Amino acid sequence: MTKKVTVSMFAAICAMLVAANAVQAQGVPRNSKVFITEMQGGLHSFIAPEIIKRKLPIVVVADENQADFVLVGESLKGDDKWHHTVFGGKDKNEGAVQLIDVKTKAIVWAGEAGDRSMMWGGWKRGGQRKVADRIVGQMGKDLFKK
Repeated sequence: MTKKVTVSMFAAICAMLVAANAVQAQGVPRNSKVFITEMQGGLHSFIAPEIIKRKLPIVVVADENQADFVLVGESLKGDDKWHHTVFGGKDKNEGAVQLIDVKTKAIVWAGEAGDRSMMWGGWKRGGQRKVADRIVGQMGKDLFKK
């Protein structure tokens, strides 16, 4: 009896994992239309060019009424104290976004990033462009590179 319960539980867990993976893979179909809202800190102006540069299989639209998904978020600028730059302890810029399904209002993906470079600390180029690069890169990996 114990073996039957264990095997059936294992089969049920496998079925749930396969179903969850299938739902995640269908979360953002290729060629979906995405509208990028204006974001505090101006992060939105860097996200669209990154999506196009990385050739993500989505279409960025300028009209929210045409969108299947809406990307919302914000970015924050940290302080510019010299000791944070020298010792590489903090991001100067950070951003967080959520991709929302227009029909269901469900958050289908969320990501966040900072602009700090682990290798070069405060001397490596950062800013909103770096934050957008990291967010869009993670979006591409999570949603389209299976």
